Amino acid sequence: MIKRNHNKWIPYSRLSRRKQRDAFIRLRQKIRNEAAVYGGEFTSHHVLDEPDRPPIFNQWADFYFLGSDGLTIWNASIVTAVLEFWDTCEGIANERAWEMLTPEEQSVEAEIKFEPIWHKGERMYRMVPKPEIVYDKFHGLTYHNYQDKLTEEIIKNEPPTVFESFSVDRSYRYGIGLNVVINVEEINRATIEEAIHRFRTIGETDWRAAEPVPRNELPYESANKIRLTH
Repeated sequence: MIKRNHNKWIPYSRLSRRKQRDAFIRLRQKIRNEAAVYGGEFTSHHVLDEPDRPPIFNQWADFYFLGSDGLTIWNASIVTAVLEFWDTCEGIANERAWEMLTPEEQSVEAEIKFEPIWHKGERMYRMVPKPEIVYDKFHGLTYHNYQDKLTEEIIKNEPPTVFESFSVDRSYRYGIGLNVVINVEEINRATIEEAIHRFRTIGETDWRAAEPVPRNELPYESANKIRLTH
């Protein structure tokens, strides 16, 4: 006899229409209740439009909005083209640096240890700081410092192309996943509303711009360097 796994969750896209409709109505009411904060088009866990907060720290957000079919909940994550560019550069640098390590060195770099501590009578755990290791192959730099160096070189010499896009993911437990890349200075209420409008205009489906974001609209320094100046 095959034992069923009752703990396995079902993706939202496979729920019955009744369950989807119930969730849709609950989210619709939540969006209405929070209209004074988020404008009535969506809801989010993020604090948006903070006064005097530099745009460099407003490069992404998660939010929820309603589909036009009366059933779909869009569980969305939005990033600027700049953040997508930085993440891509850092990902390439990480992969290259990691491949230069031996399996033994990779094991050491990946190891995480915790130690028990007591706080207000409760036992908790904290991460044990690791000694930083420098490598000859990295010209006397640590693994993470070499990644930073590679990132700067990739930005300067091999900048990847970045496209505005909407990417749908139907594996989410709550709603349908939606990853958005948009070429704006920062993510705020207005840019999220703009993204929702554009997504509905294209028919709430996958989409990628025909042309990449122009290179001169993307940074020439890493995120770490720019953030240090703010």
